[in-house]
Amino acid sequence: MPYVRLCQVKLLDRDARAEYNSLVHKDRSDILQDTDSLDQRIRDGLLLDVYGTLITEKQRLACEMVLLQDFSLSEAAESLKVSRQGVHDLITRAREHMENAEKALGLLEKESKYEEILRLLEEHKKQLPEDFYKNIKKLLEA
Repeated sequence: MPYVRLCQVKLLDRDARAEYNSLVHKDRSDILQDTDSLDQRIRDGLLLDVYGTLITEKQRLACEMVLLQDFSLSEAAESLKVSRQGVHDLITRAREHMENAEKALGLLEKESKYEEILRLLEEHKKQLPEDFYKNIKKLLEA
């Protein structure tokens, strides 16, 4: 069934996919099943890069092992000396904490907007006055 759901998600545009995911994952009980989608893996990595210092060391290690290094829950549990359920709980709490931090601070969203501005600036470079382009580029890179 996850394969069918993944295919359905891929057919949606970015906004529709976000809405779909919010409806499908309301209770977040299947939080680890999302690790197989490329979008979720990328988001997990970005969240860990930006907000990894806000979670406990054990949560960070569990997330790195399972979400980024493809350890099984059993392998991570053995390494961390906790149960498989313990690893699942660590990851669930870490994701929730990082997602809440993103909702409050919006750093990933701001980075995405920044990259879009840079892309548009480069795309329309020839249509803009040279001094305007250089000033905007300088401001964005500062």
